[in-house]
Amino acid sequence: MSTVMKISPQGQIRIPKKVLAELNIVPGDYIEVDVESGKAVLKPRKLIDPSQGWHWTREWQITETEADNEIANEELSPTFNTPEEGLKWLKE
Repeated sequence: MSTVMKISPQGQIRIPKKVLAELNIVPGDYIEVDVESGKAVLKPRKLIDPSQGWHWTREWQITETEADNEIANEELSPTFNTPEEGLKWLKE
């Protein structure tokens, strides 16, 4: 898809809604701009709060996927009425 945009006197462009939708970006998101072979290439970038970065590590995502699969397959522990019951179950 090709779209022509006009550069404002401040050096800004306005990205059409159809392009925003296709890239799954919203106002306030960030765009990375690379110059490749004399062409500007725009890449959507989502910034992550540093305090939440652990959630996006490869290791966490693998563990999260495993947990989701266990839930989907109903491979869950029983319900415990006390912490002691849960600890006893874990030790068995």
